[in-house]
Amino acid sequence: MKEIVKGALETITKLLIVDAITAPKSVGRDDVVIELVESSDLKKRLFSKMAEITERTGLTFYKRDALNCESVDFIIMIGFKLFYHRFDCGFCGFSSCNECIEKGGVCAVSATDAGIAIGSVVKLASIFGVDNRIMISLGQAAKEIGLFKEKIGGAYGIPLSATTKNPFFDRKIKV
Repeated sequence: MKEIVKGALETITKLLIVDAITAPKSVGRDDVVIELVESSDLKKRLFSKMAEITERTGLTFYKRDALNCESVDFIIMIGFKLFYHRFDCGFCGFSSCNECIEKGGVCAVSATDAGIAIGSVVKLASIFGVDNRIMISLGQAAKEIGLFKEKIGGAYGIPLSATTKNPFFDRKIKV
């Protein structure tokens, strides 16, 4: 039965990536970056970085999330490119795109596009019965290890699980 479940989860993961790619984007520009983490070596690097972030910052949820993800086979990473739409909309909190760039901000439109893709993925995963969680901790660790080929403004990770017990439900800090 485990083989069937793992095969089904692999297929569903591919469908979730398609869902992220085809999610609506602002003005049709694709600022969303998607990576699939499935190799045990890459997962170990991510989890090690998360433990390091806990040590560096004292934020224990990084290590907790790493421990919760140790048994997952697939993690979908979704980030957004550092791109400025030049709308001068102020949605980012700055008065203009130039000010946002000068002060090291990120375009809220690009961040929103990533959020739409993330929401679409987790909803569809839920429909398929796949346990998941949106984790900024995975996204930060991915940024720090250089997982994304492009320079990104931010990222989140979505670990996927198809087991009898949801590993993301009653999470405890185990540091």
